[in-house]
Amino acid sequence: MSLSSTLLGCRTLALAAALAAPGWAAAQQLAPSPALSAFAARAKAQGLSAADVASPLVTSTTFDASTGITHTYLQQRVNGLVVFNATGAVHTNKDGKVLFAIQDFVPDAAKLAPSPTPTLTPEQAVTAAAVGLGLPRPVGLHLLNDARVADGLVYNNGGISETDIPVRLLYARVNGKLVLAWNVTIAQLDQQHYWNARVDAQTGRLVDKNDYTVSEQATFGQYTQRAQHQQQQALAFSHVEAPAATFEPTGTTAANSLTVFPFPFENPKEGARQAVPLAAVGSAYSPYGWQVSQAPTGTFADTYSYLSTNKYLTRGNNVAAYDDNSSTASGANAANFNSITTSPDGGSTLNFDFPFDQTAGARNNLSAATTNLFYVNNMVHDVMQAHGFDEASGNFQYKNATTNGKGLDPVRAEAQDGAGRNNANFSTPIDGNMPTMQMYLWDNVSSALTITAPSTVAGSYAFGTASFGPSISTLPNGLCGNIVPVNDGVSADDGIHSCAAPTNAAALAGNIALIMRGGCTAPATNNFSDKVKFAQAAGAIGAIIYDSDPTSTAPLGLGGTDATVTIPAIGISGVLGTRLKAALTGGTVGVGCAKVTTFADWDGSFDNGIIAHEYGHGISNRLTGTPYNSASCATQTYNNGDSYTQVMGEGWSDFFALWMTTKPGDDGSTMRYLGYYVKGGTNSAGPGIRTKPYSTNFTRNNLTYGAIVTPTATGTFTYQESHSLGEIWAETLWDLNWQFIYKYGYNNDLYGSTGGNNKALRLVLDACKIQACNPGFLQGRDAILRADSLTNRGANSDLIWNVFARRGMGYSAKAGDRLNGLPIFTGIAEAFDLPPRANVVVLANQNSTVVSSALEAFPNPAQDLLTVRTQVSSATPMQVTVVDLLGKTVLAPTVVPVAQMQQRGVELNTSRLAPGIYVVRVSTTSGIYTTKVTIQH
Repeated sequence: MSLSSTLLGCRTLALAAALAAPGWAAAQQLAPSPALSAFAARAKAQGLSAADVASPLVTSTTFDASTGITHTYLQQRVNGLVVFNATGAVHTNKDGKVLFAIQDFVPDAAKLAPSPTPTLTPEQAVTAAAVGLGLPRPVGLHLLNDARVADGLVYNNGGISETDIPVRLLYARVNGKLVLAWNVTIAQLDQQHYWNARVDAQTGRLVDKNDYTVSEQATFGQYTQRAQHQQQQALAFSHVEAPAATFEPTGTTAANSLTVFPFPFENPKEGARQAVPLAAVGSAYSPYGWQVSQAPTGTFADTYSYLSTNKYLTRGNNVAAYDDNSSTASGANAANFNSITTSPDGGSTLNFDFPFDQTAGARNNLSAATTNLFYVNNMVHDVMQAHGFDEASGNFQYKNATTNGKGLDPVRAEAQDGAGRNNANFSTPIDGNMPTMQMYLWDNVSSALTITAPSTVAGSYAFGTASFGPSISTLPNGLCGNIVPVNDGVSADDGIHSCAAPTNAAALAGNIALIMRGGCTAPATNNFSDKVKFAQAAGAIGAIIYDSDPTSTAPLGLGGTDATVTIPAIGISGVLGTRLKAALTGGTVGVGCAKVTTFADWDGSFDNGIIAHEYGHGISNRLTGTPYNSASCATQTYNNGDSYTQVMGEGWSDFFALWMTTKPGDDGSTMRYLGYYVKGGTNSAGPGIRTKPYSTNFTRNNLTYGAIVTPTATGTFTYQESHSLGEIWAETLWDLNWQFIYKYGYNNDLYGSTGGNNKALRLVLDACKIQACNPGFLQGRDAILRADSLTNRGANSDLIWNVFARRGMGYSAKAGDRLNGLPIFTGIAEAFDLPPRANVVVLANQNSTVVSSALEAFPNPAQDLLTVRTQVSSATPMQVTVVDLLGKTVLAPTVVPVAQMQQRGVELNTSRLAPGIYVVRVSTTSGIYTTKVTIQH
């Protein structure tokens, strides 16, 4: 039996079961009556009526073995129908005592609810949803199950959906009112959207929708044109470098192994590939192993495998990784998933070692890319399961080892997906239905302005492109010629702003015009395209516009549209433009050539950070508001085209990516550029795919809660877009993570429970399980505080409050109306204060670049001997260890008396260590201290 038919068939049956019997999960472990009674009593005290809480639907009840807490999730019902996203939860300890309860039910719902009798049939609702979503009308639609409309019907795919189409009658909240609606779920054939849409059951009007697919806004590439303006550290006058010639594998291969870029490496620029072992059957977090042929017969291996074809593919219980490079959007995904040729074959020895050469082109690296994608998905699965994203929480597995959760939902990880470029996405349907990760190829271009005269500014520099006029990339020889400053005769700075027809038209004819941004009294003529047209009319063959900020170092992107512009234009930084303008005085003419060179594509399947980011959407979606309400409680929901939820999913995903790629000896104040590999950048200067680098250093990342409602000079709100909004949340979690590390030390065992990094991750995941549906930033903060109270008895409360207050989410901050306010950010206000009983905590290492100033390691660089000394106190002898950048111990632990460490220290023999960078770790009762050292021989 083929993998695809087995999984898709099971997927349909599981989805039908979930919708036909919404309490299916709860039936495995019934909600305790005292919990429901306590929930009802507390909800009434909060202003709800007895009718509002009379018959809530128990969507799931799960027991968290690590905390001893039972989570019971509820949904409001009126007239026997659920109210979409009107959710509640009650959390009890092992003795059944209610720890706390939350709810977001609709007050007086019975009075607000219209008649439960629809005018549209469910078949008509599917057609109405398809039309409202801009999809083709369904063909040959027919019912597959026999159920009540309140519980959910399932129709075939109608030729418009990758899966069968669930339909359910419910009430939807729209602008403070309840509307009888059909909820229709359609997975687009191109996998770009997985819609969960609600259409008015009387009129067929699309009233709101949410998307199980979390895509990057437009594309990462388009998004970062704006980001590059703000990354002042990136590309600062450094010469443009061509991509590295190749990334070589180590050559160390073995049976039962994958040759990959292993965590904590983020991408190929951080180290060579290595052979890592496949997790074996019986491993702690993947009991059926990583690769399907390892699974014992009689489990899922009999159907979820290709053993009969003698193929040993990158497929297992947690993830099926394969190539989806087909350019045919319709049906391409299902067809490739059904093909045995689209996954690399490791042979009977399971040796997944394939060549990788960046210059050879993406298709020549396909097997290596798919193998790396397979590895990263499995690693994130295992690490997150160790910290609480387990089967009961709706993790992604074909077969569950316990009776918790539904299974049947490994990640479909698609390498070199042909449906797009410069992007990635992740679809998260409800538990029991397979998520899909699409990883794309990325443009690898070098945009260089090479100036040969005057000699004082000679060199190669990065430039930004224009969204109007001819593209530089279409010019075989580039934009080359003499560079002459414009003189419009009316503007400041010698008329270089090009606000009117130039007075030096003769000098500009046949040459490249140099123009300064802004400076025009008529606002319209400040448009980039208008400035270029004045030069164009004078006979210029192209234009260079430089930023009016003389300190800016980022290349200037030129926005706007104008079909009448016929000459190419580029943008450069204020620093370069100011120098160039100064050099072209007194009639001096510059000489330059701007070219765009295309190299072999970057492959997102080699960027471990982006893969972890995408997987992270599945984590936050399944954990927030129960895995049976996946993606409806943690992603954007749209009402008549307007988003009315404050999205935090991008922030959680960035945090997970940063966390997975943290190396022993790293420092929170260092700048981290997420996605710099696919942007052709560096880890020290970017550019990445965000507006700012992540750093605990406030001078490097000063984002606060108030940035959401702070307009730019042009009146736009940069931090209301989902990715930039997420940056604020991710930066705050990043700060929190590092404060935990400074307090509890760093543990390079990513599966462990000790160490500040592990404690912080666990706290974030625990908070997701107990936070409100569609939380805002302050609800997310409160969930973290509550999680710390439940699991740590509030030991970190003061620290948490201080971290959030530093980023504007203090005690007096205001959340606004996160559900019903349009625009959704109305009422947000930042504050930096603490609660009355909270203590001020001096946050460690916010603006320094040394992790442990109390720890000395000298000489540095060292050769054969290294002395380590510290003045830190400890109640027991200290332990000194040296590890490499992957956390592997290279010098066994040495136990040293405290007095000796504080006086003469300990001398370590480093003569047998290979030259390179290592991390010294000193464990004390007050924490773990680290510093980096270089060994040279």
